[in-house]
Amino acid sequence: MPIISIPALGLRLQADVDENLLKVLRRHKVPIAWSCKRGECGTCKCVLEQGEVRLEGYQPGALPAGQREQGLILACSSKVVGDVQLALVDSDDFIEHPQRHLQCRVLWLRELAPEVFALRLGIVGGDDGGAPFMFSAGQYAHLRVLDSHGQWIGRDFSMAGTPVEAEYDGELEFHIRRTPTGAFSGLLGRDVVAGSELQLDGPMGSAYFRPRHEGPLYAVAAGTGLGPMLSVVRTALDNGKTDPVVLYAGFRQVCEVYGVDVLHELARQHRNFRAHVVVEFDAGQGMRGGRVGDALFADVADFQRAKVYLAGSPAMVDAVSGELLARGVLPRDVHADAFYPPAALAPGAE
Repeated sequence: MPIISIPALGLRLQADVDENLLKVLRRHKVPIAWSCKRGECGTCKCVLEQGEVRLEGYQPGALPAGQREQGLILACSSKVVGDVQLALVDSDDFIEHPQRHLQCRVLWLRELAPEVFALRLGIVGGDDGGAPFMFSAGQYAHLRVLDSHGQWIGRDFSMAGTPVEAEYDGELEFHIRRTPTGAFSGLLGRDVVAGSELQLDGPMGSAYFRPRHEGPLYAVAAGTGLGPMLSVVRTALDNGKTDPVVLYAGFRQVCEVYGVDVLHELARQHRNFRAHVVVEFDAGQGMRGGRVGDALFADVADFQRAKVYLAGSPAMVDAVSGELLARGVLPRDVHADAFYPPAALAPGAE
């Protein structure tokens, strides 16, 4: 039988040939993060130090070619074909919150920019006797709501509020762009209004704030990716981080820009925080023109000791993370959860 060894944890695990790697690790309670279980989110990355696996059925954005070349694999998309040696990504800073199923009610829905809404939920019940909901800044959850036809519509969205707000106030916030074809977002203001009831499953994702990190923190957001990046930045600053914290908020047009007042207030309160609003077309006064990733690389030549958090479109996440890796930034210092359309569960993953 193949042996899976993890020297850092002193583990040697037996597996069957063609067995799903994530299944083996979960069976032995190995502390590895996981979420979608179908090769889309990139949460279950680990380093293949020796041996080989059969890697199949994953989204390129969950495991960019640059990361694959450096030895990273996705446990949920890997089949064991022989003895392997693994190293866990961020095993020294692994944070695990139990996944919860919650009943929520919409407290309010506010338009932040044309077709961009802040959805504020209050937790009214759950599966754990009213225990506080715990998550790490940067994670996401799956929201479900009944539409007017009695059909459940569900999508994944990142938390824009802070973990403290959820734990102590029982409130969660999400920033969502409403699109004409959005099965869930199209319900905002129609089936999803103040008082509407939703279901939530989470937390999920690996792009969460690492509280023990010492060094610069760069947060890069595109569009409503600003929500989770605000959560990361606010949590870092509230935790007393004194290293530079810099947020790059990218938008395509000036009319899409939001959150500027919040960024200015954070800069007023924290001397180590800076924010750049980057608009691709016709930037306004006080804004930078171009793409958000280009602004980051124009400002920062040396990412030594830094961690970079990314949120937004898969195209932006792929481009910026790929460039970071090409510049020698280690995979463990680049944190992103790229979102893709729903897909069927990969055979054999669990």
